[in-house]
Amino acid sequence: MNETLDTDAIGPVVFINKFILKPGIIDEFVALQKVNLERSRGNVPGWRGSRLHRATDGRTAMMISTFDTIAYHKRVHHTEGFAEHTRELAPLIETVEPGYYQFVHEVIEK
Repeated sequence: MNETLDTDAIGPVVFINKFILKPGIIDEFVALQKVNLERSRGNVPGWRGSRLHRATDGRTAMMISTFDTIAYHKRVHHTEGFAEHTRELAPLIETVEPGYYQFVHEVIEK
């Protein structure tokens, strides 16, 4: 069954980026991402927030961001701020695996 996603109707949506980084630069990558996330606070329509994780392997990082809709996330890609941030990160990254996800279930131990 083929389904066409209406990017304005689906939400909230989680966008997960898995980054494989070049050796020895994860601290620089994390620092740049943290600055960009703080700069984004209150300035990105439809963005609900992000979580940045680093793997214990020293080369992998995950950015988990939530947006009101896929369309809001895609709009971010057309801003000069995003383009500038991407140019800063590009030399640090070997590969990126992006994907959209919908929240299904959560269990939290208190």
